[in-house]
Amino acid sequence: MMLSSDDSQEDTRVLDSEVGLDISHSLDGSSDAESLQISVDQNPSEHFPVTPSRSSTMALPLTYRIRSQQVESAFTQEKQRMGTPPKSPLRLGSPIMPNSASTTPMHLPIELTDLRFTPRRLDFMGGAGLPDPTLGLVDEPQTEEPCLTETHIPTRKTNDAPLPTHQSRQILHKMVEIDAHLLTAEEVQLKFETDLERGLSVAQVRVRQQREGQNMLALKQGRHPLFNYFMSMMEGFGPLLWGSAVLCFIAYAVAFNQPGDTYNLALGILLVVVNILMGSFGYYQERKSSKLMDVLKQVIPAACVVTRDGADFEADTKDLVSGDIVHLLTGTKVPADVRVISSNDAKVDNSLLTGESEPQPLSATCTDQNPFETRNLAFFGTMIVEGSATGVVIATANRTVTGRLVALVNDSKPKPAPLQLEINAFARVIVVMALTIGVVIVISWAAWLRTSYPGFLSVAALLVTVVSVMVACLPDGMPLSVIVTMTLIAKHMLGLKVLVKTLPAIETLGSSTVILTDKTGTLTENHMRASNLYLGGEFITAKSVVDGDHANDPVVKQVQLVSVLCSSAVLDAHENVIGDASETALLKFYMDCSTGDGVADVEQARKQFRKVDEIPFSSKNKWQVSLHVDEATQEQHLLMKGAPERVLDRCTHIMNKEGAIVPLDSFQLDQISRAIYELANKGERVLGMCSRLMHSSELSYRHSPSEGTSTSPDHNPLMEQMSAMIFLALVSLSDPVRTSVPPAIAMCTAASIRVIMVTGDHAATASAIAVQAGILSSSSADNMVVQGVDIPTLSDDDWARILSRDSPNAVFARTTPLDKLLIVQKAQALGHTVTMLGDGVNDAPALKEAHLGVAMGTGGSDVAREAAGMLLMDNNFASLIRGVEQGRLLFENIKKVIIYLLPAGSFSEITPVIANIFFGFPLPLSSFLMIVICLCTDVLPSLSLVYEPGESDIMRRRPREAKTERLVDLRLVLSAYLYGGVLESIVGFLNYFLVMAHYGLAPGDLVFAFSAWGQEGFHNLTVAQQTEALNSAQTAFFVGLTIMQFFNLQMVRTRRMSIFSHKINWRTFAAIFIDMGIVLFICLADPVNKVFNTAPFPWYCWLIPIPCGIAMLAIDEIRKAIIRKRPAGVL
Repeated sequence: MMLSSDDSQEDTRVLDSEVGLDISHSLDGSSDAESLQISVDQNPSEHFPVTPSRSSTMALPLTYRIRSQQVESAFTQEKQRMGTPPKSPLRLGSPIMPNSASTTPMHLPIELTDLRFTPRRLDFMGGAGLPDPTLGLVDEPQTEEPCLTETHIPTRKTNDAPLPTHQSRQILHKMVEIDAHLLTAEEVQLKFETDLERGLSVAQVRVRQQREGQNMLALKQGRHPLFNYFMSMMEGFGPLLWGSAVLCFIAYAVAFNQPGDTYNLALGILLVVVNILMGSFGYYQERKSSKLMDVLKQVIPAACVVTRDGADFEADTKDLVSGDIVHLLTGTKVPADVRVISSNDAKVDNSLLTGESEPQPLSATCTDQNPFETRNLAFFGTMIVEGSATGVVIATANRTVTGRLVALVNDSKPKPAPLQLEINAFARVIVVMALTIGVVIVISWAAWLRTSYPGFLSVAALLVTVVSVMVACLPDGMPLSVIVTMTLIAKHMLGLKVLVKTLPAIETLGSSTVILTDKTGTLTENHMRASNLYLGGEFITAKSVVDGDHANDPVVKQVQLVSVLCSSAVLDAHENVIGDASETALLKFYMDCSTGDGVADVEQARKQFRKVDEIPFSSKNKWQVSLHVDEATQEQHLLMKGAPERVLDRCTHIMNKEGAIVPLDSFQLDQISRAIYELANKGERVLGMCSRLMHSSELSYRHSPSEGTSTSPDHNPLMEQMSAMIFLALVSLSDPVRTSVPPAIAMCTAASIRVIMVTGDHAATASAIAVQAGILSSSSADNMVVQGVDIPTLSDDDWARILSRDSPNAVFARTTPLDKLLIVQKAQALGHTVTMLGDGVNDAPALKEAHLGVAMGTGGSDVAREAAGMLLMDNNFASLIRGVEQGRLLFENIKKVIIYLLPAGSFSEITPVIANIFFGFPLPLSSFLMIVICLCTDVLPSLSLVYEPGESDIMRRRPREAKTERLVDLRLVLSAYLYGGVLESIVGFLNYFLVMAHYGLAPGDLVFAFSAWGQEGFHNLTVAQQTEALNSAQTAFFVGLTIMQFFNLQMVRTRRMSIFSHKINWRTFAAIFIDMGIVLFICLADPVNKVFNTAPFPWYCWLIPIPCGIAMLAIDEIRKAIIRKRPAGVL
């Protein structure tokens, strides 16, 4: 195995890793040696077992640098001989394999820097055979440009500028400018002018407080609530409604004390009421999501322990300054960005910032050039979950990483929702149409009517007519229908565990073409459980053990005992398991295996096998050991669990499936190592278990129950007895994928929505979970896994290939906050409608930048929840996909509402006015009946469409193209105006002319009547007879439109599917029934006839709309059949 030393051939990247292999070195002494030889030590008692005899290679995704402490001198000599200056050693600590927690089994004390080798590909997606644990080292450079599939990342050409380590963090480095982790403690002391022992003096603190200000986030002040309320009434249809109301009031003032003037007043008042209702709905929803300032104040811890002038005391967090010495204690939040100078087994939960699912250890030494992965930095707002540490404050207030991220959120302007843009576009179309018609009327009056028919329209009457036409262009009931539609769907989505904060966000979710999702807690259940066991040379599932299939296996019984006894997990008063994630999983595994009461069995086992001593788990040892006495036999059992290689180091024998104890030979070690790799490549955390039956004479001291247990391994007699152990089994733990997720991913695929995992976890873990979830294929060579370190190297072509609509799903691993922000921006630049899921402060900028941000309802950060437009109350990805269906349904139903309202509420109200102005007919439809149509008879049916179920293929369609598939497009206009509108107008005019004929007036008698109508003796009719005829004709016109709308309501219920194959919406029939009652009341009630100038009409006018409506339905069914065959057509 050869180690290449040619640094000019390709990009060498660092993957922080600990693998289960010990590598020693020997320098080839031959004169022509150009490479470093690496040998593998196979001594099973000293190192982790491997089999170098095999020629197959373990496939790894990138090029790695390796440094062993034993080879440092030879390493330096070789680099100097090759003319390359040696680099300083740097300890990098995250794993190749997916197990990154403190109990990770894939550990090896090797340093990952300078020397490099080029492993071959690692097929994380599965494949034939098990991956060989032997590292494949090749001395020739790769000559083939790797494609961006699976874990391959495009490398730069040799003539490119050198890339700094972790260049993907370059932008973030520039933003926060952190370098304190690269400095020694002495250099930190000098840079921040502090004393590591005594801290700052009071005088220094006072000066720095004046210079830096308080350690509080400077938050952007929000607008006054009244201003927000006003703006909510000026969105969407707001300006159009206010303008129409003002015109109505103007028309009322101009036509005061003239017939019909009160109709304009009533319509103006109704439009104001509708706008206030719309604004109130919108303001209420927006107000619930405007609490960012209050939430962020809660992020800041109230007090902390500092050292000043050599004394420790509790100080207000807001008084901290750079250079202060702070003490971080278990259960407290980090009060500022801190450079750790000492640690007592401290662990910090960085999930708020990095998305790392496991608490990370803190130490005083730099372990990574990337500030988000080194162990000697703790960031503001994160939580110390274990141990304690001391550090130097390096940044406060908005200069912290959290402060910078919050500033990004505050400074970014929210993007209007796609539905809001569509409504605004539709409102502009209506305004242009209304203004055009109004201008044409004015020009026609000035050029023709004023001179040819001087008595027809006065200036005041002209103004009233223009206002009426412009208001008639607006489907007045539509704004209320749209806002009620969104509100009702939002309520329904809450039942699906999706909380909508801004109503237009519903449709944004439905139109999403890319969903960027986190992993932990969203795709997975966010709690560890036992998954698989390897014992006796074979794999068995934990479920089979729980089901009792191996109840009589001796080794299984021993594994169960280790799970319950060698554990620090406890049961609280409510019988909940409290403890580390791994120990909790093992204890629950034992309880699940119990045939009786699991809690009672735990208590009974721990009572029978009394614990007399233990060495608890530590990140240094990576194992836990405990000594138990069987009260029945007085036998002493030494039990151990931990990282497999640490456990195997202590084992000389193995228990086979039959319970026999046999020597642990090289073949068995090889099989165990293969099992470790196989489990690890599934994204599972692997633990080893062993035990030993001891004799009391073997211990140098005796225990008594009063003595308790040891808490430190130092000088503990158990350390001397941890040898000749009996290996029992490997137990793998996993955070399982939610059972509802794979079907949800399949739904996304069917709906042509790309799902991309964006996580801070390692590539191997992310890939394994992605395969289980169905995001990546287990066999496809097109899978894409991109590491955060490579994101800045991607070209526009790479981005287009990764984010293309037709590309397979992908995974981004080890990403930073700005990586996520960049991914969102790149997707948007490619025309995607992006939905982003996140739960940490690190996700907040991307959540705000995306078209729709979705945060977790439980867990996660309040900052993320406030930056998002939607919350998943159960943190379940499948709930979001159910929301996608509701979002698509919302868009479809709003289109149906528009198609339903436009024919009668807009087009068929304009045609009577046009007939009156340009052709001189007595006005076929009164202003009052226009108001009844817009705000009464059309409202209930349009609201019934809110409950319209989705068409059967709604989740098999591609997401709509935001730039081409509009809310109001050519197809909708043709359907609403040139089809529905024309047919309904024809029926209305037919009824109008039939009534006039009943009074002896033919259409030819009415055309160009203009001012002659209303004069005594017009075609031998008195003024009273003309008024009666007009009232009856207008009422018949109204009835014709209303009945045609009943058929139109059924017609618009589907846009593609046949109405006869669609589910029945009984609410539409209820709406029709109520509307029919209103129509009869208006037509036949004598008091209404007198007040609102309506009148009965001949009975046959009731029948005319029925066959016309049936014909309209039949023609539309033909259209739907054509569109199912030719979806791209204009029909």
